[in-house]
This record gives sequence, structure tokens and C-alpha cells, in this order.
Amino acid sequence: MPLGVETIWRPQYRANGTRGPQFALLACPYQEIFFGGARGGGKSSGMLGHWVAHAQKYGRHARGAFFRRRFTQLKEVQRQASELFPRLGATYGKAEKTWTFPNGATLYLGHLWDAQDADAYQGWALTWICMEEITQWPNLDAMNKLRGCLRSSEGVKCVLLATGNPGGPGHQAAKQRWVDPAPSGMRPITDPETGETRVFIPSRLEDNLALIRNDPGYERRLMALGNSQLVKAWRYGDWDCTFGGFIDDLWVPSRHVLKPFTIPPSWTYRRSFDWGSSRPSALLMWAISDGSPVREMGGFVFPRGSMILFSEWYTVAKDASGNVKPNEGLRLTNQALGHGIAERSRGRTWSGCVADPAIFTEMGRESIYAEIKKAAAEKGHVLNFGRANNDRIGGWQKMRDMIENAAEERPEKPGMWVFNTCINFLRTVPTLQRDESRPDDVDTDQEDHCGDAARYACNSVPKTVARGRFVTGG
Repeated sequence: MPLGVETIWRPQYRANGTRGPQFALLACPYQEIFFGGARGGGKSSGMLGHWVAHAQKYGRHARGAFFRRRFTQLKEVQRQASELFPRLGATYGKAEKTWTFPNGATLYLGHLWDAQDADAYQGWALTWICMEEITQWPNLDAMNKLRGCLRSSEGVKCVLLATGNPGGPGHQAAKQRWVDPAPSGMRPITDPETGETRVFIPSRLEDNLALIRNDPGYERRLMALGNSQLVKAWRYGDWDCTFGGFIDDLWVPSRHVLKPFTIPPSWTYRRSFDWGSSRPSALLMWAISDGSPVREMGGFVFPRGSMILFSEWYTVAKDASGNVKPNEGLRLTNQALGHGIAERSRGRTWSGCVADPAIFTEMGRESIYAEIKKAAAEKGHVLNFGRANNDRIGGWQKMRDMIENAAEERPEKPGMWVFNTCINFLRTVPTLQRDESRPDDVDTDQEDHCGDAARYACNSVPKTVARGRFVTGG
């Protein structure tokens, strides 16, 4: 008879001798669990222990799948599994990528690049799914597709688990789903739409007594990472930090994020727009400095040509409790978008406005822009967007340049600032991640719509400025 899980694997105690989060993981009654936070918190070990408990309870009716975004990333999981599972009598079939236990339980180890890959698992009946390092996926689409595979006709209690650390392309999606509703964790979160309950179980280095004892230098190596944001994320599990992203080396919230102030009357206004339907649309409204001082900031002078994002309209869906559904649009019609832009543009004169060039294309019908412009005219507003310069690499570099200029204590070149009321820009842009294959670009699978709209604005700056007003230059 195989050894019991309690004799070959035990959940970790904390360094102070109290029970650590792995105990809570094994006892958790909820359908969806997010486990993790800091590096060294025992995530992989906890997942394997959880699976063994599930397999022993349900026997041949237990069917599990353990996913990473790349198969090579499963190497450490497979190493730990190879030390643990054979002691329970389990064998690994390399061709099937599956561990089979004497009682008939099976655990498949596979990679899942994106939601399209998830289609390959359509028809599978699984009782246990783990998505390890969930923040390596740019969104939760792949995970959500796999939900349809969680089912059992034998009464098995199905569970979906995810692990992760702060950072990565899916940082915001994970933070929004599991961390923001209960930042300290250990509190059930009831989904207002499905009624299902999920929970965040935080885990940090001090929760892994075995690692602390066996590798006492690990904490020093974490503290020596150099990047303070990286230390906050990996050592302390701080989900409010930004690192590893496209602008994290330049972004200083204390410099770039401003309390709203009265815009000087001689400044000008422009807009930039990124269209979306199933994904959000982003309308960004900018005040452009002509060098006039801002009284409410003690006479601070923004260099001439600086851009201050003072308002946004972001058409993102929300659940019944008012929480944002990351990267899910409201599916507004072009008429509704036109009306909305018109209503938010009243009372100001706009110039130098730009939009995604794709919306100007006519594909056997009136262009998206033409429909939006016609709808805006119904509200008495004349829309004047031009095609944005869509040079991605050049645009992101110009945006980085302006962010870098704004970080100076006394900036001398045009910079970019943001009012703290522009919550969707601040939620999505500072954590944008680089594209793995094109490091000078961002990963387009992320929630990048505010970023794209800002890039359009930076990359399509009018050629000249005269008398405090922009001249479009054609």
C-alpha cells in the first residue's frame, strides 16, 4: 500500500513555528485558489502536495492537469514530482506527459501558450487544474477557457488553482482578480456573476522554513537584486510595485502622477483615441503646456509642448459589484462611441487630435471613423481626428523620452504627466511588459489600449507651435 501524503510530504511551518499558508491551501474549501506572492514561498511544492491529497481522496476519478506557458518551464515541477510521486507508486509516461498513480488518478503536465491553445483541451474532463506562474500569461483568457474542462460525473469536488508572483505581462489581471478585492488575502471573494468563491492565499519566504534552513543565503540574494521595485515584488510580494515593464525604469509616481489643477487658459487641448469593441476603447484628453506657470503648483512651469493627461474615457466592462473586468470592452456601437466622445469634448477647442489609423480604412463600407464622426455630429460636435503615426518602435521611444523628461526635478524638455484621476491609464500603462521577440515593443496581448493611445499622441506631435496653439502641419 502506498505511503500516505502525510508521511512523505508535509506542509511547511513558518520560521516562527506557526502553520504556514500550505496548511491553509490543503484545508481550503473554495473552488478557485490563487497561491503565492513572493519568491521562495513554496508554490510548486504546495501545488504538488495539494494534488496528491486530491488524488488520494478521489482515486481513479481524480484527473489533473498542471500547466506552464512553456513546457521547458515545467522542469523544476517535474524534478520535484520525480522525487515525490514514485514514493507513492506513481509512474510517468513520457509520451503522454502523464503521471499515473496506483489508485488510477492521473496528472498531466503540459504547456499552454494562449487561449487558442486551450481549444486543444476541449472535451477533456478534469477535476483539478493548476496554472503555475499565472502572471506569465498576458491575460486570463487561457485559464478561463479551461474552466469548461472542470467537471465530474462522479461527484468529485473540482478545483482551479493558480500561482504567481508580482510582475510579468499578466500582473494587472491577476492583481485585479485575486489581490485587489482582499489585499491581505485569506478572505473569501464571492463572484457577483457566478456566485462562486475564490480566495488569495499569500505566501512569502518566511513561510518556507525548509528553504530558509537549507539555503540561508537565499534572502540575501533576493535583497541584492539591485532594483528596489524588484526587491519589493520578489522578497515581499508587493503587488503595487512596477518592474520588468516597458517604462518601469523611468516611471516615478511621485513625479509623474499629479493632483488635478486648474489648467492655464492659454494652454491648448488635444485628444488621442484607440478604438475597441470586444476590447476597451481609450480616449485620452491632454492639456498641452505653452510654458505658462501653474499657480496651484507654486508657479511650476511645464516645458512648452509638455502633455498632461487630465481626463480619460475607457470603455471597460465591470462586474455586478463595479469591479473592472480587465481587457474586456463594453462592445459599444460606433454611434455610441461618437456620442460619448462628443459629450466629453464639450467646452474646449481641440487641435492636433489623432486616432488609430486602422479606423480610417474603408473595407467595402463606411469607415469606423466616418461612423463615429457622423454620430458626434448628431450631438453638435465636429470631430477632427487625423491618422496617428503608427510607427510602434519610434512611438514607444518618444513616449519613453517624454516620461524620462518628466522625471527630472526641473524638467527642461517636454514631458508627460498624468492626473491621479486617470485611473485606467495608471492601472494599465506603468506595468506594460516588453514583447519577448521584440524587446523595443510591448506585448500586444496585454491591456495596452491606454498605452497605444498615449503612443499615438507622443508620436504625432504637430510640427510647430505658434502663439500657444498647435499647428497640425498637415
